[in-house]
Amino acid sequence: MIVTMVALDAIAMCVNYVVNPYGAWRIALINPIFRKLTGDRAQMPYQLRTTTPETVLIGSSRVQVGMRIEQGYRDAVLNASVGAATMADLARIIDVALRNPRLKRIVWGVDFYAFNARIHRVNPTFEARVAFSPSSLIEDSLLSLGALGDSFDMLKRTVRGRRRLPTTMTSNIPWPMELICDQLAATQAHGLAMVPQTNIETGLAQVQSWFYSNYVFSPEVAMRFRGIVERAQAHHIDVILFVPPMSEYELELIRQGGHWSDFERFKHAVAAVAPVWDFAAYNGISHTDNLFLDVLHLKPAAGNELLRIMFGLDASSACGEDAKIIAKSAVRLDPSSIDALLSEEERMRDQAASDSSRYSHIASAALRDPASRQSASGPRD
Repeated sequence: MIVTMVALDAIAMCVNYVVNPYGAWRIALINPIFRKLTGDRAQMPYQLRTTTPETVLIGSSRVQVGMRIEQGYRDAVLNASVGAATMADLARIIDVALRNPRLKRIVWGVDFYAFNARIHRVNPTFEARVAFSPSSLIEDSLLSLGALGDSFDMLKRTVRGRRRLPTTMTSNIPWPMELICDQLAATQAHGLAMVPQTNIETGLAQVQSWFYSNYVFSPEVAMRFRGIVERAQAHHIDVILFVPPMSEYELELIRQGGHWSDFERFKHAVAAVAPVWDFAAYNGISHTDNLFLDVLHLKPAAGNELLRIMFGLDASSACGEDAKIIAKSAVRLDPSSIDALLSEEERMRDQAASDSSRYSHIASAALRDPASRQSASGPRD
């Protein structure tokens, strides 16, 4: 029995190594196009070592989900974002990314919550993975039953062939506008627009508990952020900063929770380091629920249009109203423009608040939820 178990373990390890479903090893007997990552923190850190991207996307789950790359790495672009990323997490990711001599560009989705002085989460398991710990690497990529299941799924996709893969798995990054338009139309009946009001309220209460219930803006985190950006720039890396879009539900949490001044301090701190694309305002995106999967995350089609805008590529809005809304919501902040632009955002905020919309009512209910007033330990990774 022991011999049989050892033999089965050995076979499973061999399958996982040869198939390499997470890209944790440099072996590529099976085309990586058939890979499909299922967990960012357990899989992405290894691709930082085994790939040589020209562009790295970093940030929280807003970037990981909203600019999703199914394989993690495709078309010389690596999505190195992780859920609930802290500034310490992102600093470690960038440290490893800068060792890649082919790296040219970092696109950083900068989150307001990450500048909270009261977020001090440290994840030893994630730290070990980013450090390429041999024991973590073997456990995650060779000895895991989850990895074995993902290996068989990858083999099935390989047998079916590349033609059977959805276009979202084979297209260039960022997606061409034609695909973005198709996906915006195809996902109209999915996501936040279809979520019942009670579910939205519950989700918002969780967001409040995780990120905003005890928010204190941290100048120290802002200084660390500056140091990280300057270190990347010293390596001659083009650092593109953006504040990801927020739904109006989340903006109302910030406004009604009394943190709007902190939100503006955050934007000032980011723009003082480098020009930043600001998509987080009471703009067209925020109250277009069709563009969101849930109260936190954009749909990938919308995220890819943001990428096209930031890369200076054509983001033609001829395909529909949603694409036009995205294109019109892009605002560029820098020290010379930020005061005027934030003043305009305040006007938009006040106008939205005076409308007494469903966003304000649901956010108010979420703030009254006992869960939203609990001390936040943060979302699970």
